[in-house]
Amino acid sequence: MTGYLVNPLFLYLAVWVSVAALYTGGLWTGLFPSAAPQLAWAVLLNVATFALGYLTWNTLVHLRATDGMLPRLTNRPLTSQQLGKYLNVTLCFGLLAVALCVVRVVILADIHEIELRRLVSDPTLWRNTLTDVITPDMVGIRLCTIGITLADSVFSIGFVLLGILIYVGRSRWRYTYVLLFLLTSISAGMVSLARKEVTINILFAVLSYLFMHQLYRTRRPREVAWHLLAPVAAGVVLFLLIELVLQKGATYERQSRLLGFLFSIYWYLASPLAAFGEFLKSHSHDWRLGQSLFFPFYKWLVRFHLLAPTDTTNIVHMEMIFVPYPANVYTYLRNIYEDFGFIGLAVVPYLLGALAASIRYQARRCLACLNLYMVVLIVVIFSFYNHLLISIQFYMQIFFGFIIFRHQLDRTYGIDAER
Repeated sequence: MTGYLVNPLFLYLAVWVSVAALYTGGLWTGLFPSAAPQLAWAVLLNVATFALGYLTWNTLVHLRATDGMLPRLTNRPLTSQQLGKYLNVTLCFGLLAVALCVVRVVILADIHEIELRRLVSDPTLWRNTLTDVITPDMVGIRLCTIGITLADSVFSIGFVLLGILIYVGRSRWRYTYVLLFLLTSISAGMVSLARKEVTINILFAVLSYLFMHQLYRTRRPREVAWHLLAPVAAGVVLFLLIELVLQKGATYERQSRLLGFLFSIYWYLASPLAAFGEFLKSHSHDWRLGQSLFFPFYKWLVRFHLLAPTDTTNIVHMEMIFVPYPANVYTYLRNIYEDFGFIGLAVVPYLLGALAASIRYQARRCLACLNLYMVVLIVVIFSFYNHLLISIQFYMQIFFGFIIFRHQLDRTYGIDAER
C-alpha cells in the first residue's frame, strides 16, 4: 500500500478524483455557481494526458533497465557522518529563514509606519501586510525575500534527508532532529502566518520516508505508522494554531468554530476548481505564451532586457473571486490555460507525467534524483491547488540538490547505526 503513496500516477488520480468529487458535491448542494462547459473537458484532458505520459515513459524506462541501458552511477555512497553533517547544515539554513522572516516583519512595520506591537497583535493586519505587493523601492523586503527563498530551498532538502534518517536510523537521537526540524518549520510558518510551506516540508519528510520503505521493506506497518505520527501531528497543530490566530473559519458563517474550521479545509480543497471554472467563463483568449507557466524564467529575462515587461501582477497575486466565499487560487490548470489554452492542457500534464516516470527509477539510486522526485511529487499533489513552480524556490532546491548532495542511495541502508 505504501508504494502507491509515492507513485505519481496514483497520487495524481487520487488528488484529482477526490477534488472533483468534493467540487461536484458543492455543485449539487448549490454552494458553487454552475460550471463552465469547458471545465469538465479541461480536467479530463489534464488527467488523461498525465496518465498517458506517465505510462508511456514508465514502460520505456523499464525496457531500458531490463536491457541494462541505464548508466552506472559513480557517486560516493551516503554515509552516517555525511548525513549528520547535511542535516546540521540544512537545519542552520532553516534557522536563518526564521530569522529573516522576523526581520521582514520588522521592516514591513517600518515601511508602512505601523507600530510593531500593533502589527503583531492584529493578525489580519499582519497577514495583509505580509501578502501585499512588493514595490521596487522596498529594497530591504526584496533582499529578505530573496534570502528566505534561498534558505528555504536548502532547508527543504533537509526534510528529504530527515525522511531517510527516520527510516534507516536506529538510535533515539534521530527524534531530536525530527523535533528541531518541525519546530523550526512551524516557527517560520507562524511568523509568516502561512501553512503551505510547512505542509510541503512535512510532506517531503513523509514521502521520503515512504520511498525508503518501498525500497527496503524492513519496517513493520506498526513502525511506519508510529514514525509518521510526529510529522502528521505537527501539520495538524500548525493548522490549528493558524486558525486560532487568523480565525479564518469565521469567514464561512458556520454554526460553530469547529464547523467553520472543518469547512475551511473543504474550501481549500474544492474552491480552486470552482475558481478555475469561473476563470474559463471570463477568459479573453489573450494568451501569455509562457509568462505564467515559466514565470521565474520570464522574470529574469525581463530583468536582463531580453524580453519586454508586461503586467504580471495577477500571476503572483491572483485576483480575488467569490464563489461564493473568497478564493484566489485556481489550480495549476489556470497557469497552463492562460499561456497555451487547451493545447497546453494536453501537452504540459503529459510532460509532467513523463518527467515523473523518467526519474522514478533514478530516485532509487541517487540522492539528488530523490530530491528532484520529491519536488515532482509535491507538484503533483498540489496541482489541484496552484502552480508551485511559479516560485524559484523549488528550482533552487533542485539546483542545490545536484550541486551538493551527489551521493548514491542504493547502498544507503545501514548508514546510521549510531544516530
